[in-house]
Amino acid sequence: MRGKRATKPVLAQIEVIPCKVCGDKSSGVHYGVITCEGCKGFFRRSQSALVNYQCPRQKNCTVDRVNRNRCQFCRLKKCLELGMSRDAVKFGRMSKKQREKVEDEVRMHRQMAEVNGMGYNTSFSIGEYSPPDVKYPTAYINNYEPVYTASTYNNSVYAAAAPVSYPTVPGQGYSIAQQAAVPAPNGDYPRATMAGTQSDQSDESLIANVETAFHSAYGNSLNERNSAAAHSMDAYMEQTYCNMDRLETWKRFAQELTRIIQSIIEFAKLVHGFSSLGQEEQITLLKSGVFELATIIVSQFYNIETQSLVLNREIIPITLFQPSDPAEMQFILSMHSCIHEFAQLHLTPTELALLSAWILLDRSSSGTYLVEQLRNCLQERLASRAQPIDAVNVMNTLIELIGRLRILAQDHIQLLARLTSIYPQVSEQGMLPELYKELFTVTN
Repeated sequence: MRGKRATKPVLAQIEVIPCKVCGDKSSGVHYGVITCEGCKGFFRRSQSALVNYQCPRQKNCTVDRVNRNRCQFCRLKKCLELGMSRDAVKFGRMSKKQREKVEDEVRMHRQMAEVNGMGYNTSFSIGEYSPPDVKYPTAYINNYEPVYTASTYNNSVYAAAAPVSYPTVPGQGYSIAQQAAVPAPNGDYPRATMAGTQSDQSDESLIANVETAFHSAYGNSLNERNSAAAHSMDAYMEQTYCNMDRLETWKRFAQELTRIIQSIIEFAKLVHGFSSLGQEEQITLLKSGVFELATIIVSQFYNIETQSLVLNREIIPITLFQPSDPAEMQFILSMHSCIHEFAQLHLTPTELALLSAWILLDRSSSGTYLVEQLRNCLQERLASRAQPIDAVNVMNTLIELIGRLRILAQDHIQLLARLTSIYPQVSEQGMLPELYKELFTVTN
């Protein structure tokens, strides 16, 4: 027994070593290199399908936790340079010399952690580690890439994401990334967080959740959009639209928007990151994002070629909406422009679901990590389309469109307030849907 203890490797936590590719928190040795779950999933997908990544720059992009999804070419290049390979042996079968190198590096990182006052769970050891042979479902292999894992540092600042290199022990063979806090999206450094406040969903479960929520909320209406039962307006109905006065036009607009909003609420209730929030914050998030969400859904009922909408199985030309008020006309034109541009992106239901959940939770006080995970999942989905597209440019287009929609959302509230001041009867019960008034009426 005594001899056996002497030969047993020193217990050391491999997760102390940051991901060699991006500097994020590692989860073990994957394809021969210590990486995080995100880079493991990325490399797996790059090897399981025909890919033709292109670098839009000079093939020297920075690959870290913040930027790792911006250039797939440089990310894969770094994976290969570090030695990642489908044929790599399991860590448990590495030579004694290789294992000793890793153990030395683990000791160094643990010493750094102790100096910085950071505690680690030491239950996971190199001596006991050997990746299991797990057969993952195809969908899991193609989509899984968590941005943050459920396993977090205990009561500590989330560290290790800025790969600042420094000289290593000669002959060690490893490039060690210095642990450093990374600025959050708002420019601040991450606050100390308790374990569990970060997103506890894998990418696979997150995508499955928003897909289910989206299908449940919009599936039937989107199917009707594609139904052969949709018919063009007859001359009588066109004339009816043209003859509507200002209040009647607003009433019809509010009714159609409210129908979509009811579906948005159904969607939101099924999104895990939203349903777990308090009621007051849920209402605040709906008020702040419902117009953008509704416009994006409307774009799915828009025909680019005919510039028409399919509403209640009726094909309505956009040109029928011609308000006499200049400000309202400008609002309609701007909204039409956004709808047209969204429709041109041809987003899939899964992409729409991720985008909708991202917008819904974007201003949440507690959803920073989940929002970033949703954005990264969306960009990964765009990049993995069968038809090659520039995922970064599409994401930039989406961000620009969302910004324009937020301005339009404020314009909409101001136009409704102005209408109410001119026509006090707008506030009367039955004039406009109560849900519509609750969401868009400014209260003093």
